[in-house]
Amino acid sequence: EPWKEKEQKLKKKLKKTLPIDVHQPHPLGSLLGQRADALVSSFCLEAVSLDRQSFDRALRNVTTLLKPGGHFLMIGALEESFYLAGEAKLQVVPLREADVQEAFAKSGYRTRSFRSYVMPPSLKIGVDDVQGIFFIHAQKST
Repeated sequence: EPWKEKEQKLKKKLKKTLPIDVHQPHPLGSLLGQRADALVSSFCLEAVSLDRQSFDRALRNVTTLLKPGGHFLMIGALEESFYLAGEAKLQVVPLREADVQEAFAKSGYRTRSFRSYVMPPSLKIGVDDVQGIFFIHAQKST
């Protein structure tokens, strides 16, 4: 399908879009209603965090949006320090596998699954310096 059709289908299914600031203790501000059963983050938290402490804090903050026993699925970049968005060079906190696992443990999660992959040279096209990709499935303590 052309992307425009997919965009229209998604817009029809969305009930509401909420602004979020993961660097605030209450990321949704006063908009928080019920806590979520699951959260998904794809290349977000590390991209909006300037350093490891900022990443850890952002993870703790979004954890408040999750029910006890809820699941967090995250895909992210390993050892990436920047990416290009058009002309802009955006900074990213470079994370190692151990950094991710430690941050989740400190935020009260039990890791259910952790996988990582080395970025093959054929996929390195110069828009970033990513060395690998990780996937974590973690469950918030009850």
